[in-house]
Amino acid sequence: MAKKNKVFLWAIIILSTIVSFALYYGVFGPAPKGSLLHNLYEGGPLVSVLMANLLILIIVVTERVIAYNKANGKGNLEKLLKEVKQDLERGAINEALQKCEKHNSAVSTSIMSGLERYRSLDEVEPRFNAKIQEVQKAIDEAANFESAQYETNLTPIKTIATIATLIGLMGTTIGMIRAFNALAESGGTPDPAKLSGAISEALYNTAGGLFAAILGTVAYNYFKAEIDSFTYFIDEAAFEVIQTLTISRRNLISERERAQ
Repeated sequence: MAKKNKVFLWAIIILSTIVSFALYYGVFGPAPKGSLLHNLYEGGPLVSVLMANLLILIIVVTERVIAYNKANGKGNLEKLLKEVKQDLERGAINEALQKCEKHNSAVSTSIMSGLERYRSLDEVEPRFNAKIQEVQKAIDEAANFESAQYETNLTPIKTIATIATLIGLMGTTIGMIRAFNALAESGGTPDPAKLSGAISEALYNTAGGLFAAILGTVAYNYFKAEIDSFTYFIDEAAFEVIQTLTISRRNLISERERAQ
């Protein structure tokens, strides 16, 4: 999975770079002077680097949105937890497992791991506390795996959110150097074309860098909030499952004692 993801990231980096430079030199350059596309071309080659960053960011964010929607499963999560709790209260573990499998979310998969561990130990482990510990361990292991899936590709988003501003700042610096060179070459009477071109280069790079950085920061914080939400739900679900199994066990023992 990690190897496939690396291949995916390198593929979109290479393709985005090729597409960005092709657009910059093949479309923006020949565009009529005064048009928006040509003005972007006047921003200098760093504009194509910012475009590549923006394309990579859009593709990775889209991939994450699809992955997070899939991880959220089918149906309402709170309703699932309520139904699983009701099944466990009456000892219907198989029905609870079926509901978890049908929901097919990261949380339900973690719960399912815990319940499957509980069922597998039902006949080989007579100590109830040991079984509960194994359930908690199984849920934690599954939750850690799912959490790692949530974290996938967040590093590229954070990296772009950081370096886009720096690339824009570099373009601004180069543009200002060109502006001062234009002033120096003119001997105090600047060439309006050279001066405006240099200032344009500075401003377009600044705007592009800030736009990519803002988009990347918003996306990164949104996905981190989704991970926090998953962690909260899985902690709550694990607590509910273990509490319900414990209470059901006590109720079963009480019924047996009353029957005797």
